[in-house]
Amino acid sequence: MKQERSDTRRGLWRRFRGPLIGLAVVAMLIAALKIMVFRPPVVMVATVTVGDLAAEVEGTGTVTADILADVAPKITGRVEQVFANEGDAVQRWQIVAPLDQTDSRSALDAARARLAAAKATAGERQREWNREKTLIQTGAVSTEDAQQYEERLSVAQKAVEAAAAESRTAEYNLSLTQVPSLVSGIVTRRWAVLGESVVPGQRMFTVADTHVIYVNTHLDQDSSGKLRQGEAATVVLRGRESQPLMGRVLRISPQADAATEETVAEVAFTIPPDEFQLDQWANVYIRVGEARHALIVPRAAVMPMGKGKFVFVVDAGNVLRREAVVVLAESPRRPMVAIAGGLHNGDRMVLMPMGRKAGERVRPQAAGGMPDEEGGT
Repeated sequence: MKQERSDTRRGLWRRFRGPLIGLAVVAMLIAALKIMVFRPPVVMVATVTVGDLAAEVEGTGTVTADILADVAPKITGRVEQVFANEGDAVQRWQIVAPLDQTDSRSALDAARARLAAAKATAGERQREWNREKTLIQTGAVSTEDAQQYEERLSVAQKAVEAAAAESRTAEYNLSLTQVPSLVSGIVTRRWAVLGESVVPGQRMFTVADTHVIYVNTHLDQDSSGKLRQGEAATVVLRGRESQPLMGRVLRISPQADAATEETVAEVAFTIPPDEFQLDQWANVYIRVGEARHALIVPRAAVMPMGKGKFVFVVDAGNVLRREAVVVLAESPRRPMVAIAGGLHNGDRMVLMPMGRKAGERVRPQAAGGMPDEEGGT
């Protein structure tokens, strides 16, 4: 009898084992689906703080110098030596490339020889005139005869003056073979080639006066009304992002670019001359205001809404509330913005709230933390 009951139970188990296991699996799937579908979603939150934040506008441009001086000869000649190269520092009036002096030196020697001869002739004529003046006083020579000697002296003296002028011109031409830099600065370009013939006005070097360096900064025209001369700025040179440089607005161009819809501001900054690079690209951030004692929130929490902006605030019970805000100050290089609206210091707001809606219950989670099931973070 016992054996029959045992066999009956085993038969029933074999008969209903499959359906029972299936029901258990379905129950587990329903429970998991309920958790996945009906459990509040996890959202990342940040806390509202109060502080000061500078408003900045961003522009890009290239580095240049206020003075870029071309070094060029005033006479035709052959480059005899080159004393400067690109990147070298030069001083004002420093000789950077003397020209061949052979012809100029010969011309000066000839002019000096003619001057010496003219002076010798003038000396002889002076002695003759002095002698004639004595003879006039004794009556041995008539005044008319003596005047001839005076005229010969005058001609000789004028010859001396002409020879002296010619000599000075030759000396000046010789000095022009010494080509100097007209400004102190850095050689940014060298065209001069040893042994090459050059003509007046031909560029041999370009020297940048590094006393005033600035970035030709192109900005959106929407920012033009906020720019002020002398306003503080930050210059970030390409390749030196970790070394921002302080600057100021030197000048604002009165003419905008209609094609690009940009305006140009010259932002001056200081850098060691040996680190100056002409036409180096830079990002520039110009200060255009400041929000003081304002609500500070992450940029990622602010979402556009038509022509306005809003944030999602996590209220008590972890329910979302949409709050309209106004951005008071922001900077393209900073993750935080200053806002005004119906928020308070310490409020929690959702980061990147795409897909969220007001009245929705969520599980807030601070960065690096665990989801809050009850209402805290």
